[in-house]
Amino acid sequence: MRIDTAVANMNELFNALLDISKLDAGALHATISDFPVNGILKRIEATFATAAREKGLRLRMVSSGAWVRSDAILLERILLNLVSNAVRYTSVGGVVLGCRRAGDRLRIEVCDSGIGIPEDQQRNVFGEFYQVATTGRDRGDGLGLGLAIVERLCALLEHLIGLNSTHGKGSRFYVSVPVVSTRVSSVEPSASVAAALDPLRDKLIVVIDDDALVLEGTGGLLENWGCRVITAGSDREALASLGRDTPDLIISDFRLKDGQTGIEAVTQLRKAFHAPIPAFLISGDISPERLREAQASGHHMLHKPVGPMTLRTMMSRLLKDGARAGGILQPGAPEDSAIN
Repeated sequence: MRIDTAVANMNELFNALLDISKLDAGALHATISDFPVNGILKRIEATFATAAREKGLRLRMVSSGAWVRSDAILLERILLNLVSNAVRYTSVGGVVLGCRRAGDRLRIEVCDSGIGIPEDQQRNVFGEFYQVATTGRDRGDGLGLGLAIVERLCALLEHLIGLNSTHGKGSRFYVSVPVVSTRVSSVEPSASVAAALDPLRDKLIVVIDDDALVLEGTGGLLENWGCRVITAGSDREALASLGRDTPDLIISDFRLKDGQTGIEAVTQLRKAFHAPIPAFLISGDISPERLREAQASGHHMLHKPVGPMTLRTMMSRLLKDGARAGGILQPGAPEDSAIN
């Protein structure tokens, strides 16, 4: 268990450092558009509902009919980090995600009843590796990079980030985003706009794992994200459920029943549909041999436990690039990054 935790922390650190490097190098560019903010709020609520419930917290999202001007993917990443921190550092009470109008801007707020931040530490929380001093600190309390990434993303988007907090009584983080004219409420964004804002929406995802609990949990999460989901214990079960419907993405555990590997399962599905279906592997095996085997086959591999943000980022990345690269990790390609 200690080794698993160490590996998970190292992966989290590696991805976070890559994020910061991209931002500092100016390698990330925003794609600005007008969109309804409520879709992002709903997806964040679905992402953290289980984690909050398991901690005995109330997670409440207040709907908003506002339209904003921003980069939908990067704004969602900002709010994902803020809500993740709120859930992580709150033990009693809950977290509220909502919006309030302030002139020609919308303040998207994340409020919690957590430990709060002392006034003399508030100016430092956006620094790299900074963590609020607490007693009884848990190793799962993060790496102190989430808010550093938030600050850089807000600077890129020219969105104001703010904080109000009282030590021992909770915190309120907010992001100020330009508001645009609200569209007619009965008119939904076009299919092309909706797909651009949420690349997971209506995608057919196959999840292969020989653990029924994993299938139930992962399938439920993906359905909350608006995906169509097929869960199966093997490639044969998946093919039987799919019929003639070609999946948009395959997620497979590395080790399956009867000695089959996820690599073999993905290969069989691709052969059956004569298509380079994007795919990646998930494994609890941290041995160098497994990693080399996955890389040699051209597959990305995430190590368990996989957090919702990491899972969603990988799915979005492969769905975005799948038509061009077929979800294949080319030899010599850089390791995965959480921002694309």
